[in-house]
Amino acid sequence: MEITVRPLNVDEPGMLEQLNALDEANDRDLFGAVDKHTVAQRRAILADTPYWTKHRWIAEVEPMDGGASVVGLCTVHLALEENLDAVDLGLAVHPAYRGHGVATAMIEQALLPAVADSDRHQVSYWGEIPAQGDPDDPALPTRRIAARMGLERRTMGVCRTLTLPVPEDLLDELAAEAAEKAGDYEIRLWDDAVPEEHLESFGVVLRQLDLDDPDEDFESEAPQYTPERIRTFEKRRADAGTRVLIAVALAPDGSIAAHSEIHVQGSAGTTVGWQENTLVMPGHRGHRLGLALKVANHRRLSQAFPELRRLVTWNSHVNPWMISINEKLGFEIAFREIGFQGEARADGA
Repeated sequence: MEITVRPLNVDEPGMLEQLNALDEANDRDLFGAVDKHTVAQRRAILADTPYWTKHRWIAEVEPMDGGASVVGLCTVHLALEENLDAVDLGLAVHPAYRGHGVATAMIEQALLPAVADSDRHQVSYWGEIPAQGDPDDPALPTRRIAARMGLERRTMGVCRTLTLPVPEDLLDELAAEAAEKAGDYEIRLWDDAVPEEHLESFGVVLRQLDLDDPDEDFESEAPQYTPERIRTFEKRRADAGTRVLIAVALAPDGSIAAHSEIHVQGSAGTTVGWQENTLVMPGHRGHRLGLALKVANHRRLSQAFPELRRLVTWNSHVNPWMISINEKLGFEIAFREIGFQGEARADGA
């Protein structure tokens, strides 16, 4: 099979439709549900921001019915304000074409040369492994990819999925459990954007989330989330068609003590949602705020997006507190991810 690797041209006719199809195929394979994007939304997703730039390459094969077919996408992510010596790599291959050399072609022809050209030294890559697989098995495709790039295992996460909707009686039970230690906190629910008066406090929470992430030996500098940065990301999400359900707990002094988010692609046909950031600030832990916020968000999730069939989340495997909350809600392990880091070398040695 002949594989062609070349830079992505977002203005090429039909290209964004092919990228949407590639994403949907991988979603179905991993989660049994899909995100749906329009061409305009895909273009917004691919746009750079003041805080990072990305370089992308596609892998194509010649299908039997003629015309090139996109079967892979790889990315080099370069942060522009922090982690200035770091490169984050992304690699996606259509499920039907795995094991045919597509990933190898993208690594050899695009990723390794781009890393060398970046003049940055810390390289990060995440790859999936089976839920019960040995993370140190050198035969795993993810391990072979990391070895080829000269990267070592630094941390591991677990992907869990939840079948929707969550039964109302279970949410009632968990809400009662959370209320036992709720104290004087006030739960607020926001859609898509943070109210102006809470932007500063929200930025502190987002930074704390990165600082507290139990990422073992994985190295990353936590960003500063200014109001301008938060508003930039909100606009980017809106342009991409992403709806965001935000739940926060306000402390008596008005500061944000905890927060949780669910992201849902608003396009028709979307059947998967994403449980994102959940954090309780130091000094406010022990009040079951994380559980309370997730219950509140799950109640309105089923009302706002009744067509969703699956919710997906990731946790570090050394984060028992959040894992416990997710298991109470019914999340089950789908697969694991290994976070690799190192200094990539052209010979992969």
